[in-house]
Amino acid sequence: MLRTLKIKNFALIADQTLEFGSGFNVLVGETGAGKSLILDAISFVLGDKANKVNIRHGENKMSVWAVFDCDKAINDYLEENGIDVDDGLIINRSLTLDGKSDCRVNGAIVNVSFLKVLGELLADIYAQNENISLLSPKNHIVILDEYAKESVLEYKTKIASGLEELKILNENISKLGGNSENRDRNLELFDYQIKDITNVNPVVGEDEELKSKIDRLSNYEKIFDSIKDVTSNVSNVCDLLYECENGLTFVSKYDDSLSEITDRLRSSKFELQDILDTLKDYLGKSNFDAFELDNYIKRLDDLNSLKKKYGGSLQDVQNYLQKIKNEYDDLLFGEEKLKKLQEQKNKMCAGLYSLCEGLSNTRRLVAREIEQNVKNELSFLGFKNFKFSVKFEDLPKLDDAVFSKNGLDKLEFVFSANEGEEAKSLSKIVSGGEMSRFMLAIKNVFAKCNNTATLIFDEVDTGISGEIGLCVAKRLASLSKNSQLICITHLCQVASMADNYFFVDKYTQDGSTYTKVRQLEGDEIISYIAILSGAQPTKVALEFALELKRKADDYKMTLL
Repeated sequence: MLRTLKIKNFALIADQTLEFGSGFNVLVGETGAGKSLILDAISFVLGDKANKVNIRHGENKMSVWAVFDCDKAINDYLEENGIDVDDGLIINRSLTLDGKSDCRVNGAIVNVSFLKVLGELLADIYAQNENISLLSPKNHIVILDEYAKESVLEYKTKIASGLEELKILNENISKLGGNSENRDRNLELFDYQIKDITNVNPVVGEDEELKSKIDRLSNYEKIFDSIKDVTSNVSNVCDLLYECENGLTFVSKYDDSLSEITDRLRSSKFELQDILDTLKDYLGKSNFDAFELDNYIKRLDDLNSLKKKYGGSLQDVQNYLQKIKNEYDDLLFGEEKLKKLQEQKNKMCAGLYSLCEGLSNTRRLVAREIEQNVKNELSFLGFKNFKFSVKFEDLPKLDDAVFSKNGLDKLEFVFSANEGEEAKSLSKIVSGGEMSRFMLAIKNVFAKCNNTATLIFDEVDTGISGEIGLCVAKRLASLSKNSQLICITHLCQVASMADNYFFVDKYTQDGSTYTKVRQLEGDEIISYIAILSGAQPTKVALEFALELKRKADDYKMTLL
């Protein structure tokens, strides 16, 4: 539940901290005092669209902090997203005039999308002409299943298991080419690719060798001229070394220490002579063949073309060739296997369809119970000639079935408030008062499967009064036993059912307008209920308010 709300520089609110309680919290005050600003601030901190127009005049930035008490499910969600969970949950969001936004959850920076998802888990906010999650058609099948619980769980578990098996089966069928048309198409493709690669017959590493040969032939003239010059110079050096050896040999007979040097020089001469012979041999065998160069270039182009089509390297091309050879063999010799897999798939789909039919029949029985319960609530809330039903589409034929974890059902809650009118989608309910009461009826019926801890209503009593107003008040009180309620009201019957009261007031000071909130206590509560009844807080009016509050408290005791 929402424990603390701190608002700073948000529209007319300069700096305000509210401490909400469990149960039923009401915001009261004159029209235009700024009650809806409190709800706007809650929406903002929970990820609603930010608007710079809400930054207080003369200020640079608006900020809202919200502190929630969370259950295990919320804490698990935070931990899954890498957010530390301490004592409670602290959300902070700010917006500056230049459009810079900052969102933090327990100190961790998050984006608005994450904040919006988290906000939907924490609070359900209902305002006039806005759909709450309960009224969104895409959620109706989920809501019905949560209401049905165990009666649909077994079907959905078996369907989920069947879908996993069907997925594996489809993958195996796909490997064998699927239907005969796809199979023939794949056989033709693989045959072309196998021939395309084997006709070139690439050898791993061949491309690098070709690059070297092409580089050598492309620079033949430079290489030949350079080797020729080197050969001439080495020949001259060999002649000089021969003369040096003779000179040292002549003098070494007079000094034995020169013999070792003479041997080293002789070895150098032999090594250099070998180099000279090798270079001459290279020149003798060396020749330029333009036809050979063209062949090398063409071969390399063929190899590069394979790499471009089938992999980044010749090893990748070889791997791909082996892969498609295996797949080609599977397709060529797997017709019988494919036939068996198709038969197995048909049998599995028939079984899944049967499960979906059973799930649909169970849902339709549950839907009748929901319809009756909602009708009872609507009657209690003053509706007379109304229609409400859970509208199911016909199940598709087996051949057209697209299975999902929710089976094959498509359903929607439809409603009409007036006799002679066709029941329509909930989003098409026009009257704000009708929407308010209908929403309360739905909320009460599905209270047992509603996991939202905080429900927020903006003037849920709009367009109603008298006995109907008291019925609405009773249903709000009933909701507050399982969820925290925060509600704006102008109806004394609704206010009398509240547990915590917050008075919103607007005033002017030093040329500026402010909205302030203070919590009402004791006699202040009775006085304001008297004012909401339409009377001045006279003795009679106060006695009426006191009696109204006493009866409301007595009624709430019956809800325990």
